[in-house]
Parts: sequence; structure tokens; C-alpha cells
Amino acid sequence: MRLSRFSPRNVLRAFTLVEIMIVVVIIGLLAAMALPMFQRVRNRSLASRMANDIRQCEAAFQRYALENGGWPPPNAPGQVPAGMENYIPAVYTQATVVGGNFSWSGPNARLYISNTPTSAVTVMQMVDALLDDGDLSTGTLISNSNGYTWQLY
Repeated sequence: MRLSRFSPRNVLRAFTLVEIMIVVVIIGLLAAMALPMFQRVRNRSLASRMANDIRQCEAAFQRYALENGGWPPPNAPGQVPAGMENYIPAVYTQATVVGGNFSWSGPNARLYISNTPTSAVTVMQMVDALLDDGDLSTGTLISNSNGYTWQLY
């Protein structure tokens, strides 16, 4: 009886190309299912942070108004209104998490989020749902031609 060179002992154990391709496809499908979830989580996180920044700024302006008998004067985007140096949080002078800058209207008691990119609308709708009525065309947080407006009372 003649023994073959390819006896079961000599067979190399390895993955075939088909098996590797199946694994790659499965990993790709799992990644495709996970990416939208990560995007939703990221947007929720940005919305939560933006809502918190708006609340901090609102509290600073309310505190100023209570202590000084009126609203501070208007200012340019990203600039602290006169007299607000000890009230305003640091986030006011930095770019917002959705892009753009905060600015203050003065006697109208409006906090503007100006120069906001159009890509921020999804996050800002989430912010509106957290702070207001969930509709950016009505309520205290509304969209305008250059960004968003938060009305203080």
C-alpha cells in the first residue's frame, strides 16, 4: 500500500478565501448597523451640551438683570457685554458645539446663536425639544436667517 504525500497529518490547517470574505462581509454589516447608532448618540450628546450652554448663559443674564435692574447692553458675537464679565460663563465667548457664536440683543432680551451652519438643524431640533416646544418655528427657541434666537423673560 502506497502512502500519499497528502495524508491527513500533512494537511495544513488554514482559512480559505471564501471563509475570509464571509467574515469581512459580516464585520462590514455590523459596522453599517452601528454607525447610525453612534451618530444618534453623538447628536444627543451635542444637543444636551448645547442646551446646557444656553441655560448657563440664560442664568447669567437673568442674574445680571436681577442685580442691576435691567438687561446688559448689546454686543457683537462672541464678545462679553459690558458689565457681564463676572456673570457670563466661558462658553459664551467660544464657538458653540454646533458652530457659530453667542451674541446678546440688549433690551430685547434675546440670546442669539449666530453664524450657525445649516448642518446643525438636527441637533438644534433636539435642543428645542429639550428646552422648548420641539418646533423651531415657534416658542422661545426659534430659527432665523442667521442662526437661532432664545428669548429670555
